[in-house]
Amino acid sequence: MFLYEFEGKILFREKGLPLPDGRVVLDKDEAIRVASEIGYPVVLKPQIVGGKRGKAGAIRFAENEDELKRNFEELLGMEIRGKKVSQILIEKKVNIKREYYIAYLLDFSKARPICIFSSEGGIEIEEIAERFPEKLIKRYLDPEGGMTPYIAFEMLNKVGIKGQEAKKFVSVFIKLWNVIKDFDLIFAEINPLVETQGGEVIALDARVVMDDNSECRQEYLKKFKEMRAGVESLEYKAKKKGISFVVIDEKGEVGIIGNGAGLTLATVDVVRNLGGNPANFLDIGGGARAERVFEAIKTLLNIASIKKIFMNIFGGITRCDEVAKGIVQAYRDLDLKIPLIVRLTGTLEDEGRKILENVGIKAYISMLEAAKGAVGGG
Repeated sequence: MFLYEFEGKILFREKGLPLPDGRVVLDKDEAIRVASEIGYPVVLKPQIVGGKRGKAGAIRFAENEDELKRNFEELLGMEIRGKKVSQILIEKKVNIKREYYIAYLLDFSKARPICIFSSEGGIEIEEIAERFPEKLIKRYLDPEGGMTPYIAFEMLNKVGIKGQEAKKFVSVFIKLWNVIKDFDLIFAEINPLVETQGGEVIALDARVVMDDNSECRQEYLKKFKEMRAGVESLEYKAKKKGISFVVIDEKGEVGIIGNGAGLTLATVDVVRNLGGNPANFLDIGGGARAERVFEAIKTLLNIASIKKIFMNIFGGITRCDEVAKGIVQAYRDLDLKIPLIVRLTGTLEDEGRKILENVGIKAYISMLEAAKGAVGGG
């Protein structure tokens, strides 16, 4: 799993790596607040997975609030290599004296980690290797012993960084090693690692790839997925509520809810075959109670294009009365204004129908007739 820069820096900060002050933001007002707290000038860095943001003209600087507003509005929603920007990292601008490069990665063919360091940074590692081979050094490490001050000094000396100057970099070598080791990472890169005009050594960037297989022991990975879900993924939020949900077409007009994967897929197909445009797949699963039905309808209302909802329920272990209670709750609490077409048969269907009839909702018996209602007049 590739981490965003700000996620990588959370791990870096935990291990004591020096970083510029900054926070990730989602809207302009928050950006203004953060910039005023850390002080101008600031840099705006769109959060996408991968690099080359600078080459895309997406790294911006702001000397004051007006420049911040203008740049933020231009960056938010921008597409960079097909990825839409929804988060921007606001950081304190650093006065750079010189740029360096450092990374750790795993060589799976040899089952050993490698440290790469260059006295030239700020450009892609491939370009460094081609243009400045004498300034780049690689060192395989023992997985148990890892990076040590002796190895760090040796690498620094070989690229011409010696004495007191070298001492400033050794702790970065050790701390970045602790990041990759303790967080089960496959790759961790700082480019550029900079020396400021004041003589400090600071990590300006963070490119990190973690090992998905380590999720069982790395709590931070679960937290990052939850953080991402708050910004990106309706699917992830639905999953936490026991709902299998996938958006099929962001312009789809018919929202689909079923119980059981097979029935839900068949419902999607029937709606499409009748000329409708299904927006999603949503399976509330077996034995769903009223609360899950309510959450399913609430989830669909996040798809702005939906004009109708078609709920196709064949109750086995799922009780029709519970489904009906969830529907009534949705009408009451969500101010549901779009038509909801319901096919309801199976366990306790008579009780379920009566609950719906009491609030003026018709429940179909035939799946095909209900589908025609969803696609046609409703």
